[in-house]
Amino acid sequence: MFNWIVANGHTLFSGAGISIIAVFWAVARWGYARWRERPRDELTRIGTDLHYQQARPRPFQTQLPGFLLRVLYKPDTVKSQVHIALRDNAPGSVSLTSPVPSVELYFQVTNLSAIDLVLDRMLLDVWFGQPTFETAILDRYVIPAGDISDGIHVRHALADSQKAYIAAFEASRGASGSIRIYITAYFDSKLGRFSLRQTVERAKTLRSRYLAT
Repeated sequence: MFNWIVANGHTLFSGAGISIIAVFWAVARWGYARWRERPRDELTRIGTDLHYQQARPRPFQTQLPGFLLRVLYKPDTVKSQVHIALRDNAPGSVSLTSPVPSVELYFQVTNLSAIDLVLDRMLLDVWFGQPTFETAILDRYVIPAGDISDGIHVRHALADSQKAYIAAFEASRGASGSIRIYITAYFDSKLGRFSLRQTVERAKTLRSRYLAT
């Protein structure tokens, strides 16, 4: 390397050489800045109160092209590093006395993989002891690699029969009732599209409007 610099020093340090080095340096700085950026706002729904916490440092692999990532990673490996849960703080609410009775749910997605993901949709089968209602989150959310993304939200208006059942369930079960949510989530990524099935369960409910942890 030193011999090459000596042999080509005149060209290297001429005006043209310095220009080439300057361009290379500018491109390198731009690439590093792009690597540090988080693609949070590109596809996230406007007006969504979506928050992120860093679960692990953002990996460099996120900027690799898809054909390389498909060699390095398999969808099953990525799926094993993605976890869906109800949000720790205020995971949801049950409102039976409002003019439009409803259930609200807030989810968090932890992406411990090295791949940026986009949550395309999430299908929910909600059980208050027994099957109660089905709903879906159809907005797209960016889930960056190494982040915990919360604020993913759905509000389901209850039919009269569903309202009556939940009221009876809470009256009969009280704090011992179990809420179970069967989740089917679909993600887009540079590896392609894949689905993930998980079950979330809360061991009891509060008598107030919030679901208990």
